[in-house]
Amino acid sequence: MSDSISDQRSLVLIGAGSAVFTRGLLADLITAEDLGRWEIRLVDVNPEALSVAARLAERMVEAQGAGDRITVRSSTDRRAELPGADYVVTCVGVGGRPAWQTDHDICRQHGVYQPVGDSVMPGGISRLLRTTPVMVDVARDVVDLAPEAYFFNYSNPMTANVQAMTRYAGAEVVGLCHGMHHVQRELAAFAGLPFEETSTLYAGINHLTFIYDFRHQGRDAWPGVRARVDRELAEPPRPEDIGAIWENGRAWHNPFSWEIFRTYGAYPAANDRHVLEFFPERWAGGDYYGKKLGVDAFSVPEILQWGEERYQSMREQAEGDTPLDASAFDRSTGEQEQLLAIIRSITFDRREMFSVNVPNRGSVPGLPDAAALEIPAVATARGLRPVQVPDLSAPLTAILSRRLSSVDLAVEAAMTGDEDLVVEAVIADGAVTDRDAAAALVKDLLAAQSRFLPRFA
Repeated sequence: MSDSISDQRSLVLIGAGSAVFTRGLLADLITAEDLGRWEIRLVDVNPEALSVAARLAERMVEAQGAGDRITVRSSTDRRAELPGADYVVTCVGVGGRPAWQTDHDICRQHGVYQPVGDSVMPGGISRLLRTTPVMVDVARDVVDLAPEAYFFNYSNPMTANVQAMTRYAGAEVVGLCHGMHHVQRELAAFAGLPFEETSTLYAGINHLTFIYDFRHQGRDAWPGVRARVDRELAEPPRPEDIGAIWENGRAWHNPFSWEIFRTYGAYPAANDRHVLEFFPERWAGGDYYGKKLGVDAFSVPEILQWGEERYQSMREQAEGDTPLDASAFDRSTGEQEQLLAIIRSITFDRREMFSVNVPNRGSVPGLPDAAALEIPAVATARGLRPVQVPDLSAPLTAILSRRLSSVDLAVEAAMTGDEDLVVEAVIADGAVTDRDAAAALVKDLLAAQSRFLPRFA
């Protein structure tokens, strides 16, 4: 097959009000002339956010003179846009940044400190409760109206959403997250090696994926990594190394992840900011190397403010108040980066390898078949084919198995509206082990997020 195509294909983006993601995806497609003509259908339940995304998309297409290849339309009705879709992408965030901030504030009031709160611990469970049932409804519509489409999800909590959409909607959905891709690049840079000459093997769940094999041109690259880790951690950390949101390439930026590496011989993605939350018993009261998680270590308000500033910048560009940011059309490094590479590999049957979140179905022995795992997969013209990972160690498999129990409880609670099961999920998660304390926290979270939780009414 030649590296060019003539037929127009359609991509439905559900959650297009996430203007930063929409901008990145549009920029990638506009500059991907080898992928031919596209109709982009933007969908969001928030008319104002959808309008911003649609106007921004139109300006981007016009600025690049790509109107002959890229057409954009928008709607608040996803069922109207799904028929005939070739690709469906979801990046839904129920409640947006305000709901995320609310989770953070309530958890802190109950003595629970999180650096993120989008996947696990009580904040992640709260997000799951309001997001997962919506994702199941979306998946049912995809199965009904676009059963042949390639279906990709970016919405967190990734593990819970993929499991639930598979189980309750029968969807063949693939979860994508740029965390693994970025950590693979960071690991190569840490080792002083060209990324293109390195390879990895890994398995886990989203935000806790263990890279247990790391090679440079086929040779074990861990010895050089281990030597640098030992050398850097032997020195005292600089204040700016601990708890900074943005990666700085030093071992002290991820001391707990390197501790796991030293203990288990595998490096966990996606670095301390996410990995810490899977081991809440290690950070009583949120104390992390002299700082407080979510406050001055991996500050949640800082990341939310960053997101708001980026959104407002997108709004100003959409409305023509400021010029379009030309850097948007440079080489992609955003969340959508892997998506375009996967589309290329499928289109041209390049059979390239990517990290995906899909049901286990025997790929990793010792973990449930229905569990959504982050594992390698090959993108072919017949779809994504997961790669078996038979040699993940027993201790790492045990850690993952324990973490999955809380996900199973929380998904069941979300789909049934069972408050008692939410409490049990919080206890199984490990951040709060006293039942009365867990019940009080859950009650406050449910009350604060009630407008997003119709099943709990």
